[in-house]
Amino acid sequence: MSTKKSPEQRLGGGLVLLPSDAEPSSTETFALYKAYSLADRAFCVEAGLVSHAIRPLNLLRMADIHQLQTLTVAEIGGTLNSLELPHRFLHNRLVHNLRAGALHGLIAKQSGLSEEEINIGVLAECMHDNFTCAGGDSWKGIHHPGTIFDEDDKFAEKIFRYYGAGWQSLCQTYGFDPEKTALEMQGVIDGRGLRGQIHEIADTASYMLGDLAEIKKAHARVGGQKFQKIILSGEDEDNKWDIWNHLKVEDGQLVATDRFVLENFLRFRVMLWANLYQNPATKFLELLAREVVYPYLLNRKRIDLAELPLRGDTWLYNLVETEMGLPASTWNHLDLLGAFPKRATCLTWGQAMDFEDHLHALGAFTLVFSVKDFQATKSKTDKYLINGMEGKVVTFREALPASAKLIDDVANESTSPSERINVCWVDNPVIPENLRQAWEEARARWQERK
Repeated sequence: MSTKKSPEQRLGGGLVLLPSDAEPSSTETFALYKAYSLADRAFCVEAGLVSHAIRPLNLLRMADIHQLQTLTVAEIGGTLNSLELPHRFLHNRLVHNLRAGALHGLIAKQSGLSEEEINIGVLAECMHDNFTCAGGDSWKGIHHPGTIFDEDDKFAEKIFRYYGAGWQSLCQTYGFDPEKTALEMQGVIDGRGLRGQIHEIADTASYMLGDLAEIKKAHARVGGQKFQKIILSGEDEDNKWDIWNHLKVEDGQLVATDRFVLENFLRFRVMLWANLYQNPATKFLELLAREVVYPYLLNRKRIDLAELPLRGDTWLYNLVETEMGLPASTWNHLDLLGAFPKRATCLTWGQAMDFEDHLHALGAFTLVFSVKDFQATKSKTDKYLINGMEGKVVTFREALPASAKLIDDVANESTSPSERINVCWVDNPVIPENLRQAWEEARARWQERK
């Protein structure tokens, strides 16, 4: 298939919605004129604002930032007997940004925005994760002064700090005022105004689409009850969740025109949070980084924080392997310590540490964490708008309190009460000396919580 055939709809910024018979590529690595999946359609990047921004705004760095960071494709239960590589989800934030840009352009056109408003909104979307640190969300939750790990914080200021002359040149080419446009994009990313509402939906729908595709691949390989729940929620033909096709503008606000599609969208979103993003059985590598390795590197100034928003995951993982004494290209492996981890749950921190003491005495490597430390899951039933009684614009929660409560309950229970304190361990581990030191320091911190 040639994606250079006559396009059906231009979405802004050089993004093009392709005819309905266009097929997305099997691997969504970035290249101009390659088709990318957009639910039941596809889009491509032609010459224009986005493609011209690739070099001066370093958009390609996002191809080396994992979308799901260090979450694993298999759930750790009592034991993992074997698992072929890859052990991680492989999709990246560049395709996520591009997909969000396409969704933003589609919604903005439907909303009657001007060409310049659409172009700036699409560009904001295509670079909204640009300041994600190498290692991404695996850094979040680490105590550190400042907001370096927040990609949205001071977004406009960072454009000038990191891109300077490149940003000025791009704006000159397209007739944008550099400072005004940077602040305008900051407003979009912060969720302000109509385009901020469009960003909220475009960003969310983009990661839901991308993550669902990857979960289907993972489930085909390794199964998993929680992954199956996600797939059933996101693939039910009778319960469409394509909210981007069911929106209107009323009194300057984005309003869903189909409450059942919105309900399915919100339900599917919390199912992703409950069964993947907050699933302790997929987070061994993430918590190994956050609880053990990153604090060790920070305390010894072995990592330059200023490098994190400029580098990719490959650079960070190479650094971790070197500093921890791990073999090359093993940081993404669940069995990087010589065997696959096991997992058990305890009701209290004290019980968990007693169990950890027992495992430590047997020579096992241990990792202890509480799901209470995870990011809180938001249901967002109070964020999206529909027409309620007598046509008044109200939140989904106000219009459908019973349905909203069911979604709220899933969000509230996403960190399961039965899995509050997790103990993971590796029997007969191979632990390099620096990693052993990092682990002993982590164990001392866990003991203080007992």
